[in-house]
Amino acid sequence: MQHKSNLIKVALWGLLLFMPFLGAVHLFDWDEVNFAESAREMMLTQEYFRVQINFLPFWEKPPLFFWLQTTSYYLFGVNEFAARFPNAVCGVLVLVTIFNIGKTHFNGRIATLWVLFTTASITPHLYYKSGIIDPWFNYFIFLSIYQLYLAFITPEKRNKHFVLMGIFNGLAILTKGPVALLVLGLCGFVLWAFQKFKPYFNLNQLVIAVLIIAGITSVWFMAELLKNGPKVLTDFIAYQIDLFLNPVAGHGQPWFYHPVVIFFGCFPASIFALKAFVLKRKNDSTQQQQFKLMMNIMFWVVLILFSMVTTKIVHYSSLCYIPLTFLAAYYADDTLTRGLSISKFKSILVLIIGLIISAVFVVLPLIDGIKQHIIPYIKDDFAVASLNVAGSWNGFESSIGGLFGIMVLIFFIQQHRKNTIAALYSLLIAFSILLPTYIWQVAPKIEQYSQGPAIEFYKTLQGQDCYVETFGFKSYAQYFYPQQTQHTNPNTGNKEWLFKGDVDKPVYIVAKTTHEEECKQLPFEEIGRKGGFIFYKRIQSTTQITQ
Repeated sequence: MQHKSNLIKVALWGLLLFMPFLGAVHLFDWDEVNFAESAREMMLTQEYFRVQINFLPFWEKPPLFFWLQTTSYYLFGVNEFAARFPNAVCGVLVLVTIFNIGKTHFNGRIATLWVLFTTASITPHLYYKSGIIDPWFNYFIFLSIYQLYLAFITPEKRNKHFVLMGIFNGLAILTKGPVALLVLGLCGFVLWAFQKFKPYFNLNQLVIAVLIIAGITSVWFMAELLKNGPKVLTDFIAYQIDLFLNPVAGHGQPWFYHPVVIFFGCFPASIFALKAFVLKRKNDSTQQQQFKLMMNIMFWVVLILFSMVTTKIVHYSSLCYIPLTFLAAYYADDTLTRGLSISKFKSILVLIIGLIISAVFVVLPLIDGIKQHIIPYIKDDFAVASLNVAGSWNGFESSIGGLFGIMVLIFFIQQHRKNTIAALYSLLIAFSILLPTYIWQVAPKIEQYSQGPAIEFYKTLQGQDCYVETFGFKSYAQYFYPQQTQHTNPNTGNKEWLFKGDVDKPVYIVAKTTHEEECKQLPFEEIGRKGGFIFYKRIQSTTQITQ
């Protein structure tokens, strides 16, 4: 009963942190808007096995996450809250899952610390308040790897765990793609290597897992193949290969990109996890040692794999968050169990990085007062024009940023006084609460400088029978925020036709100020501008004038 009560408390903690203010800020380009729009089009067309964008086939992602978003739309309507709601649910499930695993294999303190390090660390927390695919994708991969671990330590139940491993990995593939199988396979191979290549499963068990994975993924593959032919599937496979081999425009980063992102983005968990990678506790059971090994394997497989991939985006390494926060909890629990203080090196590192982050959080809301001093040093004309938008800051936001710094100082002082338990828990609980509060206050105002003006323009076009497109930059917001229905003209997706052709409806175009000269050479009439964007309407074509 006590364990169930604790699980309920963990679930309520997740609901408190992840659910409020999900719709407080517009969806961000590209991924959030892209996925939200695909789900909206899925709902409108009732084509649940074909993912679309701008009502054209979208071969980059399988459909499972869009099914979740579409279900959310039916419950809450088509809006930002509904688009992000599935990941908030995922966040709650992750917290309950890791608490249960931590309590089952270790103790209640590791379980609690694992939950707190997840909610208190920056990117892991933000992750479950987003509308991207990766939280569910990673959750399913983690569950499949956990089943691999259970199969390893309980030979008498191996068949059951290989079945569950196949189910969860199949769901992961149906969420984002075959890289889920690659990660699971690599983790299984490395675990095998650590056992000096002694077999820990038989061929029948492997075949069963593969058949289950194939069966689950065929729900989409076969439905798409039978109804629409092989093109979307071949394009999907080609895209996955190209993503691994070639950088997407604007996302080619150096090999050390993900280690840097994880170190700073997963603060403070990343600091506490440093020693845990090599920490060996004498009192750990064989099963506990194997679980820690599995978390190490999972972390390094993901980090190395996605450091090799040429396309590098922040959330590509997000599967590292679960093992990293476990390792942080593992180290913290070991420190408390032995009655030690957190090392001076780690305490100073938490202090320095924490104060730097706090300073950024304090300064960010002061941008209107200091932007005239920094604009002369900015070489990007679009960024300069965007900064000229007047923000709606109230001054309260900086005080939240200051609280981060105060809590870091309190942590450091308590550590110096050898009050490690109070230092650790006060830091983690405070960060868990301050992060969503800061996001709620700051994110909508920061967006006013970036995509806000364009999205507000798109929203004015809701209900109009027209085309909306961007010029000179890639976006998906022009499809989601006008809330348009499917156009019947086959040229709809052809920008050349929309910009220069004999169109049959009014065309509205959004361009960045950096493309103003190019737009002057086209049949566009400027109807407004704000920040870094200029808004145009296509001058009527001959067909329109005749009508």
